[in-house]
Amino acid sequence: MSSQPYYNADGNPPVVQGTVLHNTNHNNAHIYDHQHAGHGVGAMEIADPSQSQQFHQQQEQPHEGGNWTKGEHQPRRCNDAIFAVLFYVHLGVMGWVAGTFAPRMFAEVAASNGMNNQRDLVEDGGGTSDSSGMTSRVFRLMIQSVHSLGYGALSASDRSLQEENNYADVTGTNDFDDMLLLLGITGMVALVISTLALSFMIRHAEIMIKFALLFNIAASAVVRLMFTRQSAPILTNRHVSTIQFTIGSLFLSPFAAIWGMFLTGIMVYYAYVVWGRIPFAACKIHTATTAVKANLGLAFLAYSSLVILLGWSAWWMVGFVSTVYITSGCDGQGNCEGETNGAVTFALMLSYYWTSSVIRNVVHVTVAGTVGTWWFVPSEASTCCSSAVRDSYVRSVTTSFGSICMGSLIVAFVQALKNMVHNARRNGDGLFLCVAECIMSCLQNVIEYFNVWAYVFVGIYGYTFLESGKNVINLFKTRGWTTIITDTLAGSVLGMLSGGVGLITGLISLAIAHGQGMVFGNEVGASAAAFFVGFIFGAALTSTFMTLVGSAVNTVIVCFAEAPQEFRVNHPKLSEEMHAAWTKAWPDEYRG
Repeated sequence: MSSQPYYNADGNPPVVQGTVLHNTNHNNAHIYDHQHAGHGVGAMEIADPSQSQQFHQQQEQPHEGGNWTKGEHQPRRCNDAIFAVLFYVHLGVMGWVAGTFAPRMFAEVAASNGMNNQRDLVEDGGGTSDSSGMTSRVFRLMIQSVHSLGYGALSASDRSLQEENNYADVTGTNDFDDMLLLLGITGMVALVISTLALSFMIRHAEIMIKFALLFNIAASAVVRLMFTRQSAPILTNRHVSTIQFTIGSLFLSPFAAIWGMFLTGIMVYYAYVVWGRIPFAACKIHTATTAVKANLGLAFLAYSSLVILLGWSAWWMVGFVSTVYITSGCDGQGNCEGETNGAVTFALMLSYYWTSSVIRNVVHVTVAGTVGTWWFVPSEASTCCSSAVRDSYVRSVTTSFGSICMGSLIVAFVQALKNMVHNARRNGDGLFLCVAECIMSCLQNVIEYFNVWAYVFVGIYGYTFLESGKNVINLFKTRGWTTIITDTLAGSVLGMLSGGVGLITGLISLAIAHGQGMVFGNEVGASAAAFFVGFIFGAALTSTFMTLVGSAVNTVIVCFAEAPQEFRVNHPKLSEEMHAAWTKAWPDEYRG
């Protein structure tokens, strides 16, 4: 074993025989302490503080990859505090922007809506005004502004925020009410399916992984057939055979057919390649879901974060639209005279990405601290609202909040910059911009990869962001696990489950829209809009829950690298499963 054994509170290091600890000599102890006010969940305490330096030196362990120092509790302090201060200042600025510009925009839109209603009353010779007109107009104004941002940040060729052809008033019920109905139904369906999936995954992780791989292959084929039939109505004839349909779709709708078959082929090939590593991924997911099940309060935290994220998105959209509305000289009809300032757009996008990332990473750090406690001291992390969950959350929003803000800001900056380059490439389509976007995407992936592992150490031990990243990378290098941690099957399967639930909710949304006569935009894109409303919202809800499991999986990997003996003592059955699966999947890299 390359990992230092877990020490008992009396100072005696254990020797593992089966599942029993036997003390053999006397040494300085380190224990997990969650009761002391100065310690966070998962933080390690030196029993004799006067000999902390000596104990730290004892943790240096040479291995084939170099030296590695086992994590230990850090003093209670606000790490990377300057970034927490910057985050709160930026929230204040966003609040001021929305509070200043939004009232002006709503007043002008309301005035314009009143004039339109008055004109309609005169033309119709009486009647009642449409009180929902303002809500519908503002709603479409927000949707179109974000749509325009994605296609060039409100460029000169897209002056109007409201295009009559694409965002005309609906012919049935109000589009805003329809949207709320679809979101409500798809949300409930997604919650039920994701909860059932998690319950099944805890007991049968390997079966669930295989099902996810096969389901996504089948679902992608069904969606391909559905949209091909819709784009080529002649193929809906019930006498058309499967072979005739496939050949006919290549002629009548070649792009949809070829692209759909390509995606289905990719999924089939991926399933073939990773099929042999399913037991390896299953044991990680099984261990992670067991830890989450023992601390189901984490699920409440995850869904609460989703509510906060939705609230932030709505608030940001109001601030974004009102800022664009005022700075671009728009009127109540959504017609704009001037250009949108690129610096303002970048700042607003940075704000959105930063805050969204902080919200998600607070959950990630909380999960890391909770699973770390479950790993070392399961008695303190074995109930729904255990002290591990509470203390880990408090730690993530206080002493470790600056570290979360720092890592999130780095990712958000690259993400916002990539978005600006992407918009510029849509307008110019230059080779340089294409290369720049590719570089930005690669850089974003590298930073996000670093952050995922760094936040585990932040949650368990309370290191600063940079210290956490350095320590966890050294840990993997020392253990020789740099190849093992690149295996993404577990994360891919969790993503597939989210996508699969999204497909189900998207199809349900499409069926409801057709049944109720809902129309979003023009008739050409109505079905696609209804489908994607259900797909995105259902996938987002499920992804929130699966991200919880993903964070637990990452924490399990880190803890298994650092403290396998503690795992063998506290969770012997799970430890045996992990050891067997990892040895089979990575016989050369894994040295348990």
